[in-house]
Amino acid sequence: MERPLDNGESLGAGLKPGDAHYRAYVGPPEDYDLIAAMTFNLLTTLGLRQHHSLLDIGCGSLRIGRLLIPYLNRGKYFGVEPNKWLVEEGIKRELGEALLKIKDPTFFFSDSPETITQAKVSFDFVLAQSIFSHCGLDLIKNWLSAISRSLAEHGALVATFLPGEEDSQTKGWVYPECVSYRPATLRDAAAGAGLRFELLDWKHPRQTWALFAAPKFDSGWFKNKPLTWNAGLERTLGKNKGGSVAPAPPAVSADLWHGEGHIYDQGGLRSIHNHEFMDDPAFRKAYARGVRAAGDDYQWHWRVHVGFWAAACAARLEGDFVECGVNRGFLSSAIMDYLDWDSLGKHFYLLDTFRGLDERFVSPADMVSGAVEKNTKSLASGFYVQGIEEVRANFSQWKNVSLIEGSIPETLPQVRAKKVGYLHLDMNCSPPEVAALQFFWERLVPGAFVLLDDYGYYGYLSQKIAIDRFAQEKGIKILSLPTGQGLLVKPLEVG
Repeated sequence: MERPLDNGESLGAGLKPGDAHYRAYVGPPEDYDLIAAMTFNLLTTLGLRQHHSLLDIGCGSLRIGRLLIPYLNRGKYFGVEPNKWLVEEGIKRELGEALLKIKDPTFFFSDSPETITQAKVSFDFVLAQSIFSHCGLDLIKNWLSAISRSLAEHGALVATFLPGEEDSQTKGWVYPECVSYRPATLRDAAAGAGLRFELLDWKHPRQTWALFAAPKFDSGWFKNKPLTWNAGLERTLGKNKGGSVAPAPPAVSADLWHGEGHIYDQGGLRSIHNHEFMDDPAFRKAYARGVRAAGDDYQWHWRVHVGFWAAACAARLEGDFVECGVNRGFLSSAIMDYLDWDSLGKHFYLLDTFRGLDERFVSPADMVSGAVEKNTKSLASGFYVQGIEEVRANFSQWKNVSLIEGSIPETLPQVRAKKVGYLHLDMNCSPPEVAALQFFWERLVPGAFVLLDDYGYYGYLSQKIAIDRFAQEKGIKILSLPTGQGLLVKPLEVG
């Protein structure tokens, strides 16, 4: 590509991503400074220091390089970029020839992952900001393989990607178009390259940050808690002469990540209202346990928050817990962790086919809503578990839990509980859900909580209609929640 004409001092304002201007070509020009600051802060929080060697994949017009090159020691910055004109414009407009001579960065003008082996350097950090969001999975795997071979044993790749419910089938490089992947897919790709995959709690305007870590990279200090500069600094200052790390004190309560004004945007719910529950250490720990059960983070924080509230209230009542529609056990695992399950003396019954929907129990209305097609896709993508053994292993850490395999309503008589204080229904079709409600209604203790996972969720209207019919027969009301869930509390006195 030829170098674009001089666009004066506009800094690309008003241009679209991909336009022929050194700032616009690499993304929204208005975010040029924001992306740079965000990325530099993340890298230094994770442990980047001036003596480390760093590889910047797709370094472009030095949006981030203009901060990293002055910060790092001479000869420690390496950039890979196929568009030579972008680097030249970045040097001219953002860095300057004088600093170039002082810091002596190295640039490789190539689009091949194998180019990085030319550096013959063991990199402490590798950066791929907004690269995997434009790569087919074949190209991502090639990059991960090449990076793994050039990464120090304590090193890490820090990258962004666009999470999605399905994996893009794109191959090679696409730009400015974007592609998305399930986190589980990238975790598997990382494992194939001998790297550890972890999602990072670090804000990005459009994408999600992830860590692809070498075996000895230390991420334990921010596991299950917010990644902050203060926590990183405490870790650095807490190192003793032997090189070990003193435990960092808990984050102060003023360190708010999800307070009033912060935008929550997950699962069709967008809100500026306070959601500090996401910063509660107990919530974070239990939510992480749910993620571990599922093998993926579905970004269900507010839905899980509702589940925790209902379960915590139900824990004060008589009666056992029942979940119909378990899959891998995201919510139920998280609840058991949150409530310290073994201390309650209650029993948790978990019912599922553990193989997706049983089409014998799908109503005509569910058929019209696409329940069977959704089921097929969920099985093919790996979202639905296919077999009970991995689920059984997941719940093996707790006592007083029973997994019941098979289709509802056929398996309902296997639940021995005479009293039930908490019932969660998530079966994605209406006949089993209504059957479960009818079966457990007399066993539900007064004040018992019934959480309906898909009651108001987009695309599941047939379930809402069926459940509303049951509620009308019982003369009760269901609370429709903006998360898509429904909440029913059994009246204290039923006429």
